[in-house]
Amino acid sequence: MKAADDHFQLYEKIYFFEAERKEKLIVRLNLPLAMLVALLSFLSYLLGKAPPSSETTGLFFWVLYLYSCMCVAMGIWHFAKAWRLRVNDLSIPTLFKLEEHRKKLISYYGDGGEETANSLFIQTIADYYVMGGTTNSENNDRRVEELDHLSKFVIWAIVFSILSFIPFFLFNHP
Repeated sequence: MKAADDHFQLYEKIYFFEAERKEKLIVRLNLPLAMLVALLSFLSYLLGKAPPSSETTGLFFWVLYLYSCMCVAMGIWHFAKAWRLRVNDLSIPTLFKLEEHRKKLISYYGDGGEETANSLFIQTIADYYVMGGTTNSENNDRRVEELDHLSKFVIWAIVFSILSFIPFFLFNHP
């Protein structure tokens, strides 16, 4: 395989596409994180003046409040799973290690084997592109799935927290 090969260029493009896709997905985690922090602040405010569960408004408040808390907890869980996937991504070794490997190949094949050594070196890089692109693609797909679950739980947490504010407001402003 040569660096000018169509397959090599395709593998390289896919590898870098998946690396860029990963960065975009990591950036997309910022908004749900901010929303989770805002929800936690709102829920802590509600907790300070919560109605007692002995009253009807208090019962509705606590049921909706606990549903909201469970959705926030599940959202945090999915956020953590999406964030931790970055540890499992596969990247190409450093240039120093690659150059060491190339020099070992050249010394192994000796005089006249430089073309073979360079061909095997390019094949090694292509293999890294294939392994890294595949692993990163699978991780990005899982990251998208976790981001989807995170978004759903954040939306439900917002709905339940707003609904829990109604009995809270009725109790504190009769």
